[in-house]
Amino acid sequence: MRDILGVDRNYASLSTKDLLDARDQYHWHLVHRRNVIGTAVGLYHIRKDEDWPSRERSARAVAAAARAASTRMRRTSGGIGPEPRTFENSEVRDYSWPCVLVLVHTWIDADQFGTDDGQLPPEDMIPTTLYLPDGRTVPVCVIQVEPTVPDRDLLPAWTWPKSVIGGGFPLISHTQGTTNVASVGALVTDGHTVYALTSRHVAGPAGQPIGTILRGQAVDVGRSSERQLTRLPFTQVYPDFPAHRTYLTLDAALVEVNDLADWTSQTYGLPPVGALADLSERNIGMQLINAQVTAYGAASGRLTGRIAALFYRHRSMGGYDEITDFLIAPDPGQPSSQPGDSGTVWHLIEPSEQPDDPARRLRPIALQWGGQGVRPADPGPGYNFALAAGLTAILRLLDVELVVDYNTGPQPFWGKTGHYTLATVACAQVVTPTLRTLMAANQDRISFPAAGLSPGDIDQATKDAKQHGGFVPLADVADVIWKNLAGQVRGGRDTSPRTGPEHPTHYADIDEPRPADHLTLRALCMQDPANVAVGVWQAFYDALGEQASRDRGLLPFRVWQFYDAMLDALAQDDLVRYLAAAGLMAHYVGDACQPLHGSTLADGLPDGTGKGVHSAYESAMIDHHAADILAALLGRLQDLAAHPLPPVASGQQAAVATVALMDRTATAIPPVDLVNAYAATPGGQSKAVTGKLWDRFGPATVSVLADGARTLAMLWDSAWTQGQGDTRFTAAQLTAVDRSALQHLYESPGFVPSLDLDTIGPNLH
Repeated sequence: MRDILGVDRNYASLSTKDLLDARDQYHWHLVHRRNVIGTAVGLYHIRKDEDWPSRERSARAVAAAARAASTRMRRTSGGIGPEPRTFENSEVRDYSWPCVLVLVHTWIDADQFGTDDGQLPPEDMIPTTLYLPDGRTVPVCVIQVEPTVPDRDLLPAWTWPKSVIGGGFPLISHTQGTTNVASVGALVTDGHTVYALTSRHVAGPAGQPIGTILRGQAVDVGRSSERQLTRLPFTQVYPDFPAHRTYLTLDAALVEVNDLADWTSQTYGLPPVGALADLSERNIGMQLINAQVTAYGAASGRLTGRIAALFYRHRSMGGYDEITDFLIAPDPGQPSSQPGDSGTVWHLIEPSEQPDDPARRLRPIALQWGGQGVRPADPGPGYNFALAAGLTAILRLLDVELVVDYNTGPQPFWGKTGHYTLATVACAQVVTPTLRTLMAANQDRISFPAAGLSPGDIDQATKDAKQHGGFVPLADVADVIWKNLAGQVRGGRDTSPRTGPEHPTHYADIDEPRPADHLTLRALCMQDPANVAVGVWQAFYDALGEQASRDRGLLPFRVWQFYDAMLDALAQDDLVRYLAAAGLMAHYVGDACQPLHGSTLADGLPDGTGKGVHSAYESAMIDHHAADILAALLGRLQDLAAHPLPPVASGQQAAVATVALMDRTATAIPPVDLVNAYAATPGGQSKAVTGKLWDRFGPATVSVLADGARTLAMLWDSAWTQGQGDTRFTAAQLTAVDRSALQHLYESPGFVPSLDLDTIGPNLH
């Protein structure tokens, strides 16, 4: 029975200051338990197998749930019971309440505490609730972790700047005979001098030369400044927050750059960023817990994660604590931060219902200075938390501000068609660590580097390569090279203009109904995956009266063909052929997530209505909204990560996955709607026209492109796993592949030959 005269424990109303006050007053009781690793403040973690409340949740309901949780903990263990709570088996839910998090290395049952011989002292039990003198009560959430030294995931995926250096690129310093590498975080200025912001423990003392490899040459790019931060008393940084004998780790340094022309404020691999996420005691609260963040680390590449906790106590010595602002957990299945990422700036992915709103881009929020390795309780690979300091405080204490829009150019990922961006993004979505290393090392073979080229530069580079026989990055070889007459372009595969065997491999009209029963290929294949078979498709096209090779599209079978090629390459321990097949496949998966490549309405209605929509939508609209798309793409990939695609185990299953992608795409953007929307405009490819298409289809376009990127990554991962790539190559082999070897393959007509529907069957396994 509820005591109506008792204290109402409305945990949901607890503030960050309340939580810090409770932790500070219970400092001795928490940090000196022999089992405690560290503490933080955050939201209560609910075990994933626990039922969700079925009724509407109010503040009183949350308090009741919290009391029930505390009761269960007291009954089982006084805070640590027979079923461990871990980061892997628990989650923050929308009704989770504020609490103090206590991390322990061993989960101990309650009956092991007592006064009998062999039992642990009762005072070592962790309290389930912290009681403050003024009547406030703060719950405690205990989580088991097994800390390890932060893991380096095979070889770092170093990417060196080819034109200008900015955030995400590596910096090198040499101290006492050792070489240290860190990330550039951002450019900052005091109004007179421009500096690169990075981690102090790598920058070294004032005057230390700092270098990188720029344009293929090892060069000094700056000198370490005397403006540095190590740690400061917590209350000096946050005067309104309570803390005694506590220091805040900052670990930041400035590098005075030598030649400003060699630098850019643009972060490698990320879209243009928005305003600083300005934090103070007024807004550092529980709304930040579970917030999506992203970064580009010099060692790890693209990183995505969530803020797991605030003010994590990572060290205690001599009665003094050291804490950090943010504990950042990697997204499940995604790369985690590695040594070498110190100095990386993390960005808040601000939620928005309008992904194309430029005011909702990434917002710099924290500077990474270290990591905490964790070995999960259940069997499986370990991962690393990122430890980061609030960027607002660092900029204020160093008396500098962020530099924006210096020496920047349009992001090059999308080029003219989107194929290169999709391939670049897919490289960061690969899950298998060894394959991720390979793809990161060869990203500029598959696509273009993420910095230093504008869409116009990409267009010019591919034209020059095409005219002079140079290397074309693999993801658009199918368009740039193969769709040309062999006598005119080296490597061309057309036998006659616009009708060669390469053309029907890029599409499949799976929405045309069969006269007999009005079923479409799309419906047949979604009903029964066995219908993704050459014979079934041939009979279907025959029933439509489509006999010409150019009219019998076979896109899913082309993907099947490349999947087989990847497996064959791995069976022969041929890393070059695997990478070539994987990179070339990217083009066709990119076609599969374009709504007009799966429809008879590819360039308008049969009567000519909407003619021109294909290039207006797929090329011009993408170019005009490249930065907006990329900014929104990061968040959409985060959403899709919660629903991973199952791996495939054969070329036929790869083709089925391709049809499924085409089905999801057509559902998200019905081709007839797209054609009609374009027909309602004056036509052409002006920004006024593409702006109307963007207003109508922008968010859905982001979704289908994200879907295409994750499908491509899944196919790469599946072939690598099925072909046992992990066991076939050493870490030393997972490096950049010679471009000329890749070019030799794609210029050979016998490498994954271009075939039509009536000749491809014998080539599929």
